[in-house]
Amino acid sequence: MTDPDRSGESGHRPWLGLPAALAFIGVVLLVDVAAAAHAVLIGFLALAPLLAAAVDTPRRTAVASTAATVAAVLAGLPSQTLGSLDHVLRVAVVIAVSVTALYVARARTLREERIRRMSEIVRVTQKAILREVPPRIGDVALEARYVSAQRGAGVGGDLYEVVPGPDRLRVIIGDVCGKGLPAVQLASAVIGAFRQSAIVRDRLEEIAADLDALVAREPRPAYGVTFVTAVLLEVRGPDLWVTSCGHPMPLRRRPGHPPVLLGEKEPDRPLGLGGRRTPPAHHTWATGDRLLLYTDGLIEARDDVGRFFPLRMLDRPLSAPLLPKALDAVRRAMRAHADGEPRDDLALLLMERLPDDGDDGTAR
Repeated sequence: MTDPDRSGESGHRPWLGLPAALAFIGVVLLVDVAAAAHAVLIGFLALAPLLAAAVDTPRRTAVASTAATVAAVLAGLPSQTLGSLDHVLRVAVVIAVSVTALYVARARTLREERIRRMSEIVRVTQKAILREVPPRIGDVALEARYVSAQRGAGVGGDLYEVVPGPDRLRVIIGDVCGKGLPAVQLASAVIGAFRQSAIVRDRLEEIAADLDALVAREPRPAYGVTFVTAVLLEVRGPDLWVTSCGHPMPLRRRPGHPPVLLGEKEPDRPLGLGGRRTPPAHHTWATGDRLLLYTDGLIEARDDVGRFFPLRMLDRPLSAPLLPKALDAVRRAMRAHADGEPRDDLALLLMERLPDDGDDGTAR
């Protein structure tokens, strides 16, 4: 546990309260002497510990409080009011406010420490649920982004995962129907099930059936049916197999060509609704081709007149030379369209086929 007295001394504050409080004390004393105010400005010294308490630690607030109290006592010397009833009352006010400032500083630093610990828990939880995507697996480069619609939250109901195999790469991206903690729990369960099923199952439709069964077993929420939309993707060199379980199809961009959806096949049912799964669609991609997998936080971003984000606007962002810069450009384009961050969770996964030994760079 971090000592609350040290929680604010990490050096990251733009300015510290103690120097400002001491400077304020000095200014009040100079004005009092120069104006011959006969110590009537002593009461303003009580603002110094409050100034420190707003941004500094209890220990440093105590220093500011002590300095303010000593200054209040000494301020009676030039005016020869030291010990008078008026002087004693003014010093008492400074002392009372100083004690209050110590309480405020202590309560604030304890609250900041709790927030810091909660933020760390969120960060660890996010890394456990949404593991970092490696920059390269075989001849596939990867980059991912996650943006929660709830400010300060690191995770939500959107999900993605990449599971490599001996001669293949399997990917999922999806969106849980629902909000809050139940959506996070279901997203975590789906990711865990996919990690296992993607290793042991031979076909994507078998993986989809496993996830179907998992989602169907989840307790039904008060708002109705539980389901998850998802895209399952398998990569084997130049060959792609993709199945959409009620989810938007990936976007493919080939160098020199505008981005297009990967096939026009009608999406299958979302996960959790049961039924037999149709075989995945087969596609190919060439060296330099990119695939953007996304959740509906991208395409449902609206401008000020209610128009959805058009995917054709992603041609230039997806042509950035590096995948991280390309995803950053995608987010900038979406924010420019919606005039801010999305109102829904957003997951983005960008893949690019790289040259491989013995690969002529053409898709069959």
